[in-house]
Amino acid sequence: MKATEESKEEFLDLTGLVCPLPIVLTSEKMRKLREGQSLRVVSTDPGFEKDIHNWCSQTGNELLTLQREGEKVVAVLRKRPEAVEPGLWYWIKFHSLGVKLHLRYILMKLNPFAQKPDHFITFSAISEGTRAEKHLKGRAKLIPIPDEIDPRCGVVLALKGYQKAMETYQELRKEGFGVEAIYKKEGKNYRRVYP
Repeated sequence: MKATEESKEEFLDLTGLVCPLPIVLTSEKMRKLREGQSLRVVSTDPGFEKDIHNWCSQTGNELLTLQREGEKVVAVLRKRPEAVEPGLWYWIKFHSLGVKLHLRYILMKLNPFAQKPDHFITFSAISEGTRAEKHLKGRAKLIPIPDEIDPRCGVVLALKGYQKAMETYQELRKEGFGVEAIYKKEGKNYRRVYP
């Protein structure tokens, strides 16, 4: 590949788009680049900064720079030889997961016989939450992250009781899952209780 082709930087303006579109469109654009090419991405989504870190570590692409410019986050990425961007089928499954989790949450709220969760474990990435739910084999349910905890898209494990939440958090951490914190629901608010 010629040096001029490798050094040519592509540009992707995602201003005004919200999760999950910035990561989906970044992934699609990177998938079309050649090895060694770079992409400058501009996003105003509040979760993009964290999401792009996770996406790079999952796909093998290199995050060259990441900076804030007022309301915008500017990331420069380089396609690495070992990089594997998800295809269309992955994104279809990703969006169907979102629909499934929202329906689960609505049914949980409407069911008068369901035990209402009061503690929620957050994760460094959606993929960490989905892996954790599989690992727990029904001991906790994954739902969309409440806006009061984080307005970005994401997931939390919903549990009843501090002790159960703490035991689950410690187990997941010991097993290498990207757990972040435990929140407790108090009325309409959520308070971080650990760490």
